[in-house]
Amino acid sequence: MKTIFAQKKWVGYLCIMLVVLALFGTKLLYSVDVKLQDRLFKDQGLKEPAIAVIGIDQKSLSKLGPFQYWTRQTMADAIRILNRDPENKPAVIGLDVVYTGASNDKAADDALAKAAAEGGNVVAAAMATYGDTLAGGSGNNLFAKKAVIEYETPYEALEKSCHVGFVNTTLDKDGVVRYAYPSLTFQGQTMDSFSRVILEQYLQKKSLPIPVDKDNRFYISYTCEPDEYYGGDGAGNSFSDIFDPDFDPALFADSIVLIGPFASGLMDSYFTPMNPQTPMNGVEIHANIIQMILEENYKSAVPDWVQALILLLVLALCIGLFHVLDIRVSLGILVLFVAADLFLTRLLFQHGYILSILYTLLAVVLLYVYEVAYGYITERMEKQKIKDTFKKYVDPKLVDKLIISGEANSNAVGTKRHIAVLFVDVRGFTPMAEALKDQPETVVKILNDYLELTSSAVFDNGGSVDKFIGDATMALFNGFVPLDDYVFKAVKAAWDIVQGSTAVNASILEKYGVNVGFGVGVNCGEAIVGNLGPSFRKDYTAIGDTVNTSARLESNAKAAQVLISKEVRDQLDGRINTISLGEITMKGKEPMEIFELTGIINL
Repeated sequence: MKTIFAQKKWVGYLCIMLVVLALFGTKLLYSVDVKLQDRLFKDQGLKEPAIAVIGIDQKSLSKLGPFQYWTRQTMADAIRILNRDPENKPAVIGLDVVYTGASNDKAADDALAKAAAEGGNVVAAAMATYGDTLAGGSGNNLFAKKAVIEYETPYEALEKSCHVGFVNTTLDKDGVVRYAYPSLTFQGQTMDSFSRVILEQYLQKKSLPIPVDKDNRFYISYTCEPDEYYGGDGAGNSFSDIFDPDFDPALFADSIVLIGPFASGLMDSYFTPMNPQTPMNGVEIHANIIQMILEENYKSAVPDWVQALILLLVLALCIGLFHVLDIRVSLGILVLFVAADLFLTRLLFQHGYILSILYTLLAVVLLYVYEVAYGYITERMEKQKIKDTFKKYVDPKLVDKLIISGEANSNAVGTKRHIAVLFVDVRGFTPMAEALKDQPETVVKILNDYLELTSSAVFDNGGSVDKFIGDATMALFNGFVPLDDYVFKAVKAAWDIVQGSTAVNASILEKYGVNVGFGVGVNCGEAIVGNLGPSFRKDYTAIGDTVNTSARLESNAKAAQVLISKEVRDQLDGRINTISLGEITMKGKEPMEIFELTGIINL
C-alpha cells in the first residue's frame, strides 16, 4: 500500500512540474508576473539634471486658453524665448506635440517652422499608426501581421526645419507602458524614436546603439515617478511660465527640454511600473527613456530556455527536499526559497537582467501545498484504515481514543500492563462442522453468529477483541485502552456470553440437531502489551503467563461454563458467586486452584 501511495505521490509531483512549465511556456500568467516585477523591480533614483520637462498644464490652459484654440505662433514664441540667448540656450528642445498638416493660420505655421530653423535644436514629433498587413508570400500563403500602415510627420515646413522622431507609446497586454521601440520601419525606411533622435542631437552621435529584444523593443528602466521631472526644485515648469517677464531661459542652458501635455484633459497619460495608481504623462515617459539611455541603464530578459532550466532545477530541488523532510522543516525551506528568489531576481535586475519571479514562487508554493495536502490525505486514509480495522476488534466508541492516544499506530513494544484476559471457545464445533460438511456456508453463518455474540458481549463491557482463532475468541480488558474495573467487566462479559448462548444453542439444536455451547476462561495479571511482529505485519496483542493461563482455563471449561483464576476470584470477592473446583493441573502449569462462576452479584 505504501508503495502505491509513493507512486501516486510522484505522479502528483510530475503533474505539478508539467502545469508550472506549461504556464511558463504559454505565458498565461503574464499579467500577474509583470505586475509582480513592477512592484519589486525598480531602479528609482535621482533625476538627471540635464533633463527638464515643461508641462502644458492646467495653469497654462487657464492663462493661455483651451489648447485646441492655440495657434502655432504660441509654440514658436516659446521656442524663441528659450533660445533667446545663443550662449545659454537648451541643447535640445523636444516638442511632444504632433503638428501634422497645415493649419488655418499660415503665418503661425511659418513662424513655428522659422523658430525651429533658427534655433537649430528642435526635435518635432511624428506619429505612427499600426494595423494588419498581408505578408508571407502570395496566394494562399498570405497572412496578417502587425505593421506600420501610416506614418504622420510634421507639416512640410516644420519637418524641413528640425529633426523628427515618433512619439508612440506602446502599451503592454495589461495597459502598462513597460517597453518602447527605438526605431520602426515604414515603406522600407527606418524611423527613429523621439527619445533616440533627441539623444543623437544632444550627444552629437549618429545611429545611437540601443540593445533590443527579439521584438525590436527595449525595457524601460524608469528612474522617476510621475511629476518628478516636472515639479522637482525648478527643474520643471508650467508652459505658461515661459511668457512671464521674469522668466530666465538660462535655467535650461545646455539641457534637454521636453515640452508636452500635462493637463488631464489632453489625454496623454499612461500607467507605468513606477506607480500603478497614478498615471504618468507621455512627456515624462520620454524623459525616463532619455535618462535610461544616457546612463546606459539597459535591462534585458533572461532567455526563456534559461528560465525554463532554472525552473526545472528549482522544481527538482524542492521535490527532493520536500519528499524527505518533515513538513515543518519544509515550511522553513519554502520561506528560504521565497526569500532567495526575491533577493536573487532583484540582484539580477540591478545588474541588467530580468528574470521571472512568479513561476519559481508558484512552483515552490504549489509543491509545498501539495506536500501538506498529500500528507493530510494519506494520514486521514491511514487513520480510517486503522479505524476500520480496529472496529472489527474494539468497541467502535473506543477506536477514536485509541487513535488519538497514538497506540493504534505505535511501534512501541514491551509495555507492561495489568490486564484481564478472556478466552472463549465453541464446544461441539468440530462435530457440527463434520455434520454440515456439505453446507460450508451454513457452518460459516453459525460461526459468525457465535462470534457476533462474543464480540458484542466484549464490546458492551468495554473490552477489546484481540483476535479470532478459528472458533475461539481472545479478548483484552485494559489492554488496548485504559479501563476502570476491568477485571469485573471481563467476568461480566464471560457471564453475558454464557447467558446469551442459550437462545443461539437452542436454535442450532432445532435446525441441525447439533448441541454446542461456550467454554470461557478468565484470568488477570501482568502482561506485555503492544504492536508485536515484523515491520510488514504488526499485531496489537498481549503476551505472557497471564494470557497462557486464561487460555488453559478456557480449554478446561465445559459447555456453558466459565472458569476463573484465584486472582480474579480474590479481586471480585463479594461481587460474584463462585464454586471452587480445587487444584487442577493444567498443561504447562503447576497445580492451581480454579473457580467456576455461578452468578454476578454487583451489576
